[in-house]
Amino acid sequence: MRGREDGAAGSVSAPFSFLHQTMRLCARAAMPKGVVIIFADWKLLPDVEYIASISGLREQQHLAWCRSRPGGGGLFRGACDPVLVASRTPPDRVDKAAAKNWLIADYEIPRAHPYSKPPAVIEYVLRRVCRRGDLVLDPFAGSGASRVAAENVKLDLTWRGCDADPVFAEAGP
Repeated sequence: MRGREDGAAGSVSAPFSFLHQTMRLCARAAMPKGVVIIFADWKLLPDVEYIASISGLREQQHLAWCRSRPGGGGLFRGACDPVLVASRTPPDRVDKAAAKNWLIADYEIPRAHPYSKPPAVIEYVLRRVCRRGDLVLDPFAGSGASRVAAENVKLDLTWRGCDADPVFAEAGP
C-alpha cells in the first residue's frame, strides 16, 4: 500500500478499504484449503492480520523474507519483511514437516516493477501447498514473480494474474 493515499497525508481509509475488498475477493476465490500469500511491512502487519480476519481469512503461518541486500527507504529500513500465509480453512499441506519461518531470497526480478517480490519466496509456499494442476491466482501480478514461481514448481499449475497498472497488466516476463 504505497502512493498518494498511503497515510502520509493523514488518510489511511482508502488503502485499507482497498485491501479489505481485495482480501474479501481473494477469500472468495481461494479454493477450500487454498492459501493467500500476503507480503506486508512489520509496521502494518497487525492491521493486515486484522483486515484478513474480517475478510474471511485466518492466519496460518508467518514467514520472514530476509534479503542479503537490504532495500532502500526509511531511516531504519530492515532487511526482513513479513509474509503472511492465510486461508479460509486449514490448508492442505503437501507434507507435514515443520516449515522454516524465514527465507533468504534477494530480488531476482522477472521484470522491473516498483514492488516486486522474489519468485523464490512464492515458490517455497507453493511447494508446501500445491498439488499437480492447482490454480495460482495473483491479483497483483505486475512483476510476474508468481508466474515464474508457478512455472518453477513443475506441477503443471494453472497461473492467472492481473495488475491495476496498465503498464504491468500483462504479467509475463
